[in-house]
Amino acid sequence: HWQSLLLGGLSGGMGPLVNNPLDVVKTRMQKQVIRPGTEPKYQSLMQSCMVIAKEEGTLALWKGITPRLMRIMPGQAITFMTYEAVSKQMERYGMFD
Repeated sequence: HWQSLLLGGLSGGMGPLVNNPLDVVKTRMQKQVIRPGTEPKYQSLMQSCMVIAKEEGTLALWKGITPRLMRIMPGQAITFMTYEAVSKQMERYGMFD
């Protein structure tokens, strides 16, 4: 069952890794204070990504990923392992016939 646990954790971590830059940009766009008569610092997805990468480095787009992965990966690992174990038991008892 350790293979299911490992694969579940890895697959559970892929979503946050891909999605984190979008969350960073979304959060910054929502938190910025826009003053009348001035251009906002973050204006669009691509422009925001470029500004963040230029000013803070590309890895800044993945700020906060560690606690997010620590929250999501164990749950996904357990869910996937449990699903596989229950499916095998149900198959063994002929519940899929």
